[in-house]
Amino acid sequence: MKRWIALLLTLVVAFGLVGCSSKDDDWQKQYDLGVRYLTEGEYEEAILAFTAAIEIDPKRPEAYVGRGDAYCQLGDLASAEQDYQTAWELDSGNTETGGKLAGVLIDQGKLEEAADILEDLIEKDPTNPDHYDKLADVYEQLGQTDKAQEVLEEGVAQTGDEGLADRLEQLQNGGLPAVPDDGIQREVREISSGEELVELSYTSGLSNLELHLGDGDYNVAGLMFMSADNVSIIGTGKTRLISAYGTETILSLYDCDNFLVYGLVMGHDLEPMMGCSTGVVELLSSSDVKIVGCDIFGCGLQGISADHSDFTVEQSTIRDCSEHGAIFFSSRGVFNDCTFRGNCYKTTEKPVFQMWDGDCEVTLNDCTLADNPAQSKYAMSDSGSEWNENNSAESGNGWQ
Repeated sequence: MKRWIALLLTLVVAFGLVGCSSKDDDWQKQYDLGVRYLTEGEYEEAILAFTAAIEIDPKRPEAYVGRGDAYCQLGDLASAEQDYQTAWELDSGNTETGGKLAGVLIDQGKLEEAADILEDLIEKDPTNPDHYDKLADVYEQLGQTDKAQEVLEEGVAQTGDEGLADRLEQLQNGGLPAVPDDGIQREVREISSGEELVELSYTSGLSNLELHLGDGDYNVAGLMFMSADNVSIIGTGKTRLISAYGTETILSLYDCDNFLVYGLVMGHDLEPMMGCSTGVVELLSSSDVKIVGCDIFGCGLQGISADHSDFTVEQSTIRDCSEHGAIFFSSRGVFNDCTFRGNCYKTTEKPVFQMWDGDCEVTLNDCTLADNPAQSKYAMSDSGSEWNENNSAESGNGWQ
């Protein structure tokens, strides 16, 4: 009798193992199918396959991560967040999953939640500089620069990462990046007032000058540099070039070459809904213009207007302009690590970026577009224009 009972128990265990093996095989088949579809860019099919795997075994986090990746590719960040969150709860030791969850939270503007995840990631893996970098960025977006500095200091101490050290130095320098150095020797002049700056600007043919401005307001109207070469305007980050008149561009460059604009706040000191008939920065037939560490604000019709010009904007903000963030006429512009916020508030049917003529090229690298009421991001009047975009973060825009 005991022998029969032992044999029966052996058969039960054997059949159970066969059942488990079959379940594992079915899960693996659906998961592998999902991975293949994801790799091939068939995101909807990938979602179906990963969903089937989840139904077979809802306790395995890999399928949730795969489905979250597919949702991300389709722009469904809310569904991606839900799947990454489930995977993170099932395996909170997987820092890669935590990083993906933090990323979609940031992209949706859920900064406080992202900060909690990133703090947890740093505790789990204090040697990864990316976690410190992202957390510092979140705190800067929240306006908590002291916390951002603390995170970077800890990151440098724990990892010795040069990128974090450079960013910490920038933050300690009032958030400004380093002044670009092209190796050209320039005469340095201290400018004490807006009137002095305007008077100097109308001297045609300025060359090899570095103009230093201090903190505070420089009241300008119709500031225009003509045929200036190798000229730099260096502000402190608290230097404001402003005008109380909406009919005057703050800064115009005509036929200039290798012109640097650095550390300036530029805009019209008017109520947001008051009328402006001009923009803030205007580039006319100018080349190699660099705008670095600036804050360009309305109520100007557009932050930057470029006509037959080539320029680069680095680590700057363009905000609260009534019609466009930037407008181009046969021009080429590159924006690196810039923020566009609150633009097109008066004419939401117009795009943030408007390209006229067929010889326009606009490139965005690592930029943030947030809370722009515009119904479209960009528009071209000619199919010959070119739009390039790499690693943008978008939230709260009219076109989303």
